[in-house]
Amino acid sequence: HHHYYLTMMTYLYALLLAVVATSTAFNLERPLMSRHALHQPTRTKLFSAEESVDSLDETLLRINFSVVQGAGIFESYANKALEAVRSYTQSFPFAAVLPVQPLTYLPIKMPDGSPALKVTFLRKKTAEKGSQDGGIVFTSRLVSEEDCDPDGLENYVLRIELQAKRIKEGQTIPKVFSEKQICLAFIKGLSETKGQELLAEGGGVVVDSVFHIWME
Repeated sequence: HHHYYLTMMTYLYALLLAVVATSTAFNLERPLMSRHALHQPTRTKLFSAEESVDSLDETLLRINFSVVQGAGIFESYANKALEAVRSYTQSFPFAAVLPVQPLTYLPIKMPDGSPALKVTFLRKKTAEKGSQDGGIVFTSRLVSEEDCDPDGLENYVLRIELQAKRIKEGQTIPKVFSEKQICLAFIKGLSETKGQELLAEGGGVVVDSVFHIWME
């Protein structure tokens, strides 16, 4: 009996140790788990009901620029101004805005032949899903030829419209966080030194108005 009692005690003691060990391990892991949860994509929460799947190619950002120019050949300064806006777009450091989100950005041609810039969000390729996880296309175009000044033909007002549209292709989780960071950084960059220099090279291109979907 005595031997049996000792065996039972050892067994219970071992069981107790096991329980303590497990709960300690669990407590150790818990803070790690909550810390890890911070890095989980919270994009789904940011995705509002209005932005349903059928809103294909929604405009995320629209910036209107203008150039007031005196005498000169309209075509030459119009193209110079448009080039300035396009070179700002093409030289923008998209990857630096989102160091954690793998992406590519490449110049592309739109169906009408005009140049654009395509930002593609990437993910690990699987059998079911390709490596593209949505993205953004930046386009810019001249929107008005000339609005004559009441005083005569001395002053033309030239307007350029830049748009950033969402690419839904391959998007499984809404990329609202990435889209927002890119668009806001893109706007901010226009008022920074490099952006200002590029716009000045276009003959004094100025930002007239900015619209984006996150405006209060």
